[in-house]
Amino acid sequence: AQYCGTKDIKVAMADGYGANSWRKITRAVFEAEAKKCPNIKEVRYTDAQGNVQKAISDIQGLVAQKFDVILVFPDGGEAVVRAMRQATSAGAVVIPYMVGANFPGERGKDFEMVVSESVEANGRVKAQWIADHLDGKGNVIVLGGTPGNPTSQAESVGWKEVFAKYPDIKVLEGPVTTNWDPAETQRVMSGLLAKYEQVDAVYSDYGLGSMGALRAFVAAGRQIPLWAAQDANELGCFWQDNQAANPDFKLFTVATGNDNVRLAVQWAVALATGGELPKEEIFAAPAYEDSVSGKPNAVQCRKDLPGAIYMSSELSPEDQAKAVGQ
Repeated sequence: AQYCGTKDIKVAMADGYGANSWRKITRAVFEAEAKKCPNIKEVRYTDAQGNVQKAISDIQGLVAQKFDVILVFPDGGEAVVRAMRQATSAGAVVIPYMVGANFPGERGKDFEMVVSESVEANGRVKAQWIADHLDGKGNVIVLGGTPGNPTSQAESVGWKEVFAKYPDIKVLEGPVTTNWDPAETQRVMSGLLAKYEQVDAVYSDYGLGSMGALRAFVAAGRQIPLWAAQDANELGCFWQDNQAANPDFKLFTVATGNDNVRLAVQWAVALATGGELPKEEIFAAPAYEDSVSGKPNAVQCRKDLPGAIYMSSELSPEDQAKAVGQ
């Protein structure tokens, strides 16, 4: 690969929360991309397990072990910026990924750069689809992830901007903390359905997390409403199996974005080794499925593959299945 350069380096990913399938597949994408460079002599992965203090100590440990590249998914948000600054000062190429344009910190001081899709744009496109199909009027619940994470915060910038244009659209609650865990999401949504008689749309920033919320609708005997999320194979198959009985269950997804980390590897390694720099800083994560228009894709479902994979990812479905242990 042209970005590899010639200098021998050590590369690490410091993940803030590695438990769900999205993170496991993203780790597999990271490791597959790093394998393309023979001069990468060590590849390390750390998982802070949702603990901000562990996230900070993980980064500090990688600095102490003289890793040249540290990619960070900073679930702790601003709390981990200081640790990234220390790593940058120590000479590591530090790149947070998938965090949106408004992530706190200063480029060149706290980290080398941010590599991300436009998370804010994801928020706008999903919210606009909801607004269009509600004809500008209805009640919406917004599902987020871990407390304070930069992805949910960045998407909030986008959906708030759109929904502000529609005074008859009411966000009942959100972004609601779900820890991006389907079981937790089901528990949370069950409570929300008991609280609100009318829910016209659900906005989610994690497709597989949506599965818990969808199961809550089924358990409550409630009709499933409009749904906008990131893609997931299980989500697409659920829509195909349940749409006929739930005529208002229209589905829109954006590409889930595991490959943000691929671009982050390319930038970080090139900067650390003098390799050829990528041409793009922004990862292109377009709209993926629309059950109404069928563009750019109709809803995808591969029942011969695990539900916990993402058809929009560049990583092969077989390698994704291995990453999630299925």
